[in-house]
Amino acid sequence: MELRFLLLLLLLCISGFQAQESDAVESRVEGQSLVVECRYRSPDYSATRKTWCQLRGEICSPLVSTSYTSYGYNNKVASGRTTIEDDTRNGIVTITMEKLQVQDSGVYRCALYDPPNTLYPLTTIKLDVFKEYDAMEGQSLSVQCPYNTQHYKEEKKAWCRSTVQNKWDVLVNTYHGFLSYQNSAQKCRARIHDDTQKGIVTITMEKLKVDDAGVYWCALYQPPNLYRIIEVKLAVTKTTATRVVPVTSSTGHTSLILSTASAGVNPADSSLSSERNFIILGVVLGVLFILALIGLVILYTRKSKQLKTRGDGQAEAIYEEPKDATVSQGFGNMNDPKDDKQEMPQDLKYATLAFKSRPSPRESVYANITPSRALETPHTRSSTEPVEYASISLKPLASGAKS
Repeated sequence: MELRFLLLLLLLCISGFQAQESDAVESRVEGQSLVVECRYRSPDYSATRKTWCQLRGEICSPLVSTSYTSYGYNNKVASGRTTIEDDTRNGIVTITMEKLQVQDSGVYRCALYDPPNTLYPLTTIKLDVFKEYDAMEGQSLSVQCPYNTQHYKEEKKAWCRSTVQNKWDVLVNTYHGFLSYQNSAQKCRARIHDDTQKGIVTITMEKLKVDDAGVYWCALYQPPNLYRIIEVKLAVTKTTATRVVPVTSSTGHTSLILSTASAGVNPADSSLSSERNFIILGVVLGVLFILALIGLVILYTRKSKQLKTRGDGQAEAIYEEPKDATVSQGFGNMNDPKDDKQEMPQDLKYATLAFKSRPSPRESVYANITPSRALETPHTRSSTEPVEYASISLKPLASGAKS
């Protein structure tokens, strides 16, 4: 038992040195996954528990570990977005972290685990999770960086940019004034505001330029040292758009908002667009005018047909010249009976026509002819030539009958 323990310590020391020599840096874009494989000597340590821990200072806090249950060794365990799986046959521990966030950035270790506090490192990984965005020239960039208010409430914060020599250039930062902590500051196009109540640092860069592309940190600032909170990789391209396009993205408690501020407009394109709009407007107005004209013609035609076919109770008189020459001559010589100077034709007769409303097709129609002397005058009074009068009631023609 003691010999095995000594061998374990020796192997762990060797593995520890190997792990330090094989340390690696893994970079991932927010939302991606990280997979790490840690090798150990099997079968000597196949029954030993394994863990994946995050290093904070000198302490590595376990995030997920294999365990023993009443059924035996549980070689696959998941906790939140992290999973550990121990392949005891091949001596490989596989760590998987899914849906990475910028807050996951840090130093991690895959280790043999002897609870509660004994860890023997196998592999050490430095993980960098960053945001990556493409912005158009002239847009504004806004980044929100959350932090622990209990420890860093009044620590200075900074927005800095990586230089070609892997150094950091501080663009704007909060500072301690004469009496109090100044949580807001602005320098050129960069602005920083620290909400100490909510623990959120907000960075704003206005009127982005193509030269602004690069890697940025939102960091705790202890001059001359910087401790990263969030890393952002920004790409800025020259704009060709002529309209405002807002772009918003947020993940967890950290959000980055892009909003278009301005864009260049080509005068030639603007003139062509105005001419095209004028042509389209003219075509639309022309079509509307033609449709209105067609509607008026249709309305006028319908009204005309209604006037021709509508029964209004009025009689129409149609006069035709009689073919009989005698009758024609009588009509031609007909004058006012009141004119005493004119001689009346011998065969002239008068008739009184009474026009009444049209009866229903079911009603009977009667025509009565009765002698009357009501309209006799001294010129027409004669014992041998009586005047006949008639009362005529009109009956409507049947549908389709000709006049």
